[in-house]
Amino acid sequence: MKKGNLIFAGVFSALAIFIMYFAMQLPKARNGVPGPGYWPILISVVMLVAAITVGIKAFTTKDDTPLVLGASDHIRVYIAMGLLIVYLLGMYYIGFGIATFVMLYGFITWFGKYTWFFRALMAFAITAVVYSVFVYVLKVPFRFGILF
Repeated sequence: MKKGNLIFAGVFSALAIFIMYFAMQLPKARNGVPGPGYWPILISVVMLVAAITVGIKAFTTKDDTPLVLGASDHIRVYIAMGLLIVYLLGMYYIGFGIATFVMLYGFITWFGKYTWFFRALMAFAITAVVYSVFVYVLKVPFRFGILF
């Protein structure tokens, strides 16, 4: 597990630095309003601090339990990660609204035991709130996909 934590720390440290580099290329703040790179930089800093913390903890602990990536209880996590990749592709090709609704409905169905009406209502409500916050509050246009 120690080796896995060190790999994790290295990969996410590199990813955080990579994101920070490109986020700093975005326009700066104007009139006291943060620019588009503000949140990616902030999230990258948090990710870098977390990765460094995991790396330090890996060096200071004596835990040498093996990392088992193919365990049967991990299969569900791998399926969820694969479905999120499908969701990203779906979002690009069919649009945010439909892809997000389908993804949320599927995950609520998979992880919970609710009626179909509640699943559909929650998927619609969450999609509508996220869309509204980004389009109307943050003024971020969603110009991708053939549908909403």
